[in-house]
Amino acid sequence: MRKRYLWVTLAAVMFIGSVSIIFYYLWANGWFGPVKESSPTTTYAEFTYPSLTDPEIVPYDPEQPQSTEETESPVNFEELQAVNPDIIGWIYMVNPAISLPVLRSPTDDSLYLYHDANGEYQREGSLFVEHQYNSDDFSDMCTVIYGHRMSDGSMFGTMQATFSESDLWQDDQYIVIYTPKLTQIYQIIATFPHDNSHILYYNDFTNESEYAQFVDEVFSMSGQDVHLVEDEKPEYGDRLLILSSCLWGDRTSRYLVMAKLIE
Repeated sequence: MRKRYLWVTLAAVMFIGSVSIIFYYLWANGWFGPVKESSPTTTYAEFTYPSLTDPEIVPYDPEQPQSTEETESPVNFEELQAVNPDIIGWIYMVNPAISLPVLRSPTDDSLYLYHDANGEYQREGSLFVEHQYNSDDFSDMCTVIYGHRMSDGSMFGTMQATFSESDLWQDDQYIVIYTPKLTQIYQIIATFPHDNSHILYYNDFTNESEYAQFVDEVFSMSGQDVHLVEDEKPEYGDRLLILSSCLWGDRTSRYLVMAKLIE
């Protein structure tokens, strides 16, 4: 008798579940009234970005202060920040091909993990820095830009695969950061896997010994995913930029691209 009641109960649960799924499908497809349309997404204007093969690359001298004179940027930040004031810069790379805004929420460092530059929910999120650890003008001794490694290649999706190509390193590789006032050029000096510990929390890059310890640890690494430009090992005073995404095959670890400011 008990088995009979159990089977009846299970059948009733399955019936109610099936009806609920069918009802939801019909409702979602407008059978019980018009489906509410989502608000249109704001789109960016088309911009033209300079090629890194053309500008004169001048080695960065830490004893020569950088110019703070405002320069004309190829990125229309006035228009972008009218859409979202959290857009603080634009990253441009030739290899891999990346041309995207960089965001910084003044209140929520996790916001752009799953929101795009328009503030809309998107699984791929955005490229962003954390307001608790980095300023909005890329003036820190070390700036970390986070981005998802998306399987469709978006965000930092192709970064690890690109830097794994040995032929790529026959030429110097660069990252350009545009801001409303300055254009900063960084030379890529290291790519390597890293654990998921928070780099800026555990390393004070304004402290000379901690700066040197981090750099020494990086330049002592070896392995399949490690590439080091030994002649460009940074010294204290060199400003660093680190791109951080998930490591291929191990989402609990990170894949980092480290560059130093040269102009």
